[in-house]
Amino acid sequence: MKKKILLMVWVVFAAGSTLHAQEDKSYKEVASERAAKIAAPLKLNDVRKNDRVKELIAGQYISLNQLHGNRDEKLKNKPQQKDAIKLSTDKEVAKLHADYLKKLGKELNEAQVDEIKNGMTYHTVPLTYGNYLLMLPYLSTEDQEKIWAFLIEAREHAMDGGTSKEKHAWFNKYKGKIANHLAKKGYQLKYEGQEWAKRRDLTSTALEITESNRVMTALKLEDKSKTESVRNLIAHQYQQVAKIHAAKTARMNAAQQLQKEEAEKENQAAWEESKAKLDKQRDLFSAELSKFLDKDQVEVVKNEITTQGLKKEYEKFQALLPDLTEEQKKKVYDYLVEARDNAMNVLTSRERNQWFAKFRGRANNYLAAQGYNLRKATEELERKTQHLKKK
Repeated sequence: MKKKILLMVWVVFAAGSTLHAQEDKSYKEVASERAAKIAAPLKLNDVRKNDRVKELIAGQYISLNQLHGNRDEKLKNKPQQKDAIKLSTDKEVAKLHADYLKKLGKELNEAQVDEIKNGMTYHTVPLTYGNYLLMLPYLSTEDQEKIWAFLIEAREHAMDGGTSKEKHAWFNKYKGKIANHLAKKGYQLKYEGQEWAKRRDLTSTALEITESNRVMTALKLEDKSKTESVRNLIAHQYQQVAKIHAAKTARMNAAQQLQKEEAEKENQAAWEESKAKLDKQRDLFSAELSKFLDKDQVEVVKNEITTQGLKKEYEKFQALLPDLTEEQKKKVYDYLVEARDNAMNVLTSRERNQWFAKFRGRANNYLAAQGYNLRKATEELERKTQHLKKK
């Protein structure tokens, strides 16, 4: 009887050992496949080095799996020692983490090690950082660096997570820290997130989408990442202009409750405040565009936003007065550039035309002072045009 019991125990033990061995073998295969995928982007030409790197990555996964497995087993059997068990495991993981990076550092440079880290964390750092820049395109350098530092710190922890849930939990924790930092800087992330969501809906008929799509068609950019950054920036500009105009309108509507003289003062103040904000936003927009586009491409954006008003007006002046000197041409062009700057601050064709008409008048006054008879020149151009039509 005793021998029979011992035999049964041995059989159960052997079966358990076999199952454990099978599980180990299965996870080793999984770890090996993961390691191959993570190392692939490095495109290491040295076959031996590539094999060593894959072995290091796979070994890290296997070691982490063992530590987490042991931790979970201990927690299951001794839940009352939860804090001590977790602390002990964290220390072991930290040592494993440091040793792993040290070994990787002997095989790879810093950029390559970063690629491995990103591979082990689903490339969450570059993807999340890029999303913050799209959601908040005018973040200061200081804020950008702070966000990047938080994400890098999150990645160091996430690398050691045993599951995708644990890895993402670390990033979510640090996203909370980022949210707190940005809130202190005055950002309303819920609102900004909603506005960004609107900018991502490329099928929307909202003005910021239809117009940004139109401008991007004219730009013809090939780089996918640059295309999205520029398109998002243009759509954001339309949102900002609309927001500033809405605030001005609200203030002017409120002024209607005041006495006439006070209402006029308030309306003027509202207009001046709006104009200053619009000019500042336009200049920020142009500067940010220059980070992605060359000078000629920035001009394309400005001209498309203002429906080619500068080009049309300038061609009219050249046709009207073909004998303009280079200095006079430059002066007229400068007036029209100023008109375009102001036309970028409005949302309707009527308002854009008004700005070009205003500065066309200034150019006319300048040319009249230079001795040109604009009325006579206009009549002569009309006669020539009619004559050509008859032919």
